[in-house]
Amino acid sequence: MPAITNKQQLLAQVQTALKKRFPLPVMEGETPRPLLEELIYAICREGSISSEADAAFERLKKSFVDWNEIRVSTVQEVAEVLRPLPQAGLRAGWIIGVLQAVFELNYSFEIGDMEKKGLKHAAKQISRYFNTKDLETKGLKQAAKQIGRFKQVNDFAVAWVVQRSLGGHAIPLDGPTIRVLQRLGVVEADIDLEDLEAVRSGIEHVIPKARGLEFTELMSLQAKEICTEKDPLCSKCPVLTECPTGQELTAKKSDKNDGKPKKSR
Repeated sequence: MPAITNKQQLLAQVQTALKKRFPLPVMEGETPRPLLEELIYAICREGSISSEADAAFERLKKSFVDWNEIRVSTVQEVAEVLRPLPQAGLRAGWIIGVLQAVFELNYSFEIGDMEKKGLKHAAKQISRYFNTKDLETKGLKQAAKQIGRFKQVNDFAVAWVVQRSLGGHAIPLDGPTIRVLQRLGVVEADIDLEDLEAVRSGIEHVIPKARGLEFTELMSLQAKEICTEKDPLCSKCPVLTECPTGQELTAKKSDKNDGKPKKSR
């Protein structure tokens, strides 16, 4: 794996190249969603791109009267609204589970105004709603770790909420993003996905907070459009010169083509 300085340089070059390939709207200054909505949106966003998650989230809000109706709906009913997102049934179960857990703790769907009062207050509120203790004295990092133990909320969702609603520095990593980073050689091919927090921490060390939102979006678009799981479009990749996997795959393809007998005219 490249040293930290090399990874910083590599990812900076990759981000610059991807920004040219996938122009993004201005993201700074966007009004964050309320924390609960951002958490549910994160469940829609994992493994997808923003346009797909935006559409699914809006369908979710328009198809049901309120969060309580979603809470008492069946997994199948919620999944039908989320489709064509992949694993719609699994996502629906997580959303219903989150809403049920919040409702049981507060008999409402208000998680307070923690996103407006800073990270210390956020940790205090999280402690209340997720049955943790003294998180306000341990900071947001420990708070995020505790939220991650909530069975419907994984590391991606925690990092997404920290990045988008709480103003902290976090880089959400889902399967497609990890795939791109592995092919670039930034993340080991045999990483332990059970310890995703450690992998994420390493990426956060080399991606400045100011570029975190853009990095997340660009990685997802790259995974969706170019660096697909099967048959990646390496020859059309804007970061081919930086990607050892892409260079290897294109070389193999070239060798294979060169070895084919030419058709007689």
